Amino acid sequence: MTTKCNRIDWDAVRERLARFQSPGGDYGRQNGERRNKVFRERAERLARRGRQDAAQTARVPVVVIRVGSERYGIELSDVKQVFSRVPITHVPAMGGLLLGVANLNGTLRSVIDLGVLLRVTTKRSDAGYVLLLRASGKMLGVWVEAFEDVCQIDLDALEAMDEVATNPVGGFMRGMTNDRIAVLNTELFLDHVAERCKLDAAKTR
Repeated sequence: MTTKCNRIDWDAVRERLARFQSPGGDYGRQNGERRNKVFRERAERLARRGRQDAAQTARVPVVVIRVGSERYGIELSDVKQVFSRVPITHVPAMGGLLLGVANLNGTLRSVIDLGVLLRVTTKRSDAGYVLLLRASGKMLGVWVEAFEDVCQIDLDALEAMDEVATNPVGGFMRGMTNDRIAVLNTELFLDHVAERCKLDAAKTR
């Protein structure tokens, strides 16, 4: 049995390959169009993913508390723990802002009345809550009248609050939500409380 082989024209093969692989050839043009389409689709997917990631990043869990008739929000990451019915020992010769000290997880912590700081009338009782806040290495207990919920808030959509002399909270608030929750900037808040306590202590001497 014999096998019949056709003679290969190598010159024709090389010419055909060169034509297909050239930028102006059918193969090169089709491959370039396909590659551009893939790049466009990939760029669109990355752009959509970037917008979704940004939206997810902007929404953060916030602890919503009530002080009098007002509602305030504190980022959950700044709340180390929430305590209920905590005995607070009064410290003599201190101003109204500092309620006293409390044993929070085996450590004595200062506890302030958030209502006094915010100039909001509250009904102080043992049924309230103490939030242990932390930021930049500082910790402070904050007594609040009621703990409402944890909700997701878009920080980028907060309405700015002007810092003016008659506004006791504008200097340490991130802003206000459309349903009237004022969100605290915990770091600025703790700095403000520290300065206020120093002033109150100086007045009692």
